[in-house]
Amino acid sequence: MAIEQMDTDRLRGLITAVAGADWSRSLRAVQTSGASLLQNGIWLAFGVATAEIFGYLLHRLLHSEAIPYLSRNHLLHHLKHYGPLAPMRKTEYVDATDERFALGNVGLEWILPSGFLILLFLAIFSFFRADWSHRAVFVATALGWSSFMFSYLHDRMHITGFWMERQRWFRRWFLRARRLHDIHHYSLDDNGRMNRNFGIGFSFFDGVFGTRCDRLVGFNKKGLEATRRRYDFLQDVGDQR
Repeated sequence: MAIEQMDTDRLRGLITAVAGADWSRSLRAVQTSGASLLQNGIWLAFGVATAEIFGYLLHRLLHSEAIPYLSRNHLLHHLKHYGPLAPMRKTEYVDATDERFALGNVGLEWILPSGFLILLFLAIFSFFRADWSHRAVFVATALGWSSFMFSYLHDRMHITGFWMERQRWFRRWFLRARRLHDIHHYSLDDNGRMNRNFGIGFSFFDGVFGTRCDRLVGFNKKGLEATRRRYDFLQDVGDQR
């Protein structure tokens, strides 16, 4: 009987503890945690989308000659190392920043406008008093995504035997993106400017802005001659073998 009474007392104590617990506080904590995860997810997606659209627009800027210094540096890659008639892939990537300032292999033509955009976004977030954790998520995501797409992945598109060519989960996507990037290097308008496929891993914004090209029909020799005249600071434009 004493044991039964002890068990009964324990059960009553447990029921009293459960009934007296502050469940509303626990529920609020769970809801707050869930809302925080959702908000961080939204800022992460915002960072990816921002990196994609501004990466696309910046790439177009580098081919526009609107800022000659930026275009001149970017076109070292396009016309000196991987010209319109040159092989698009080699056993090792030929870096166009070897003889000038760069962070890794990212030249000033990318660093300067990207830095300006980051500072601009931080100023906007500060004005609207965005949470510091959300700012950190945005900046880390935007920089990480841009580095992966416009540096790591881009450079591997110019290397033979990259592992994504063989990995079944990435093979189809990678080979399709690489083919579009090849067309970007080959495609010239009559003024000698490359005007197609400015996206790297994804072509969504090329589709939105009408610059996507899935197939190159013929080669624009007139455009190549215009390129040679325009960029006479480069020797043998397009003839690398």
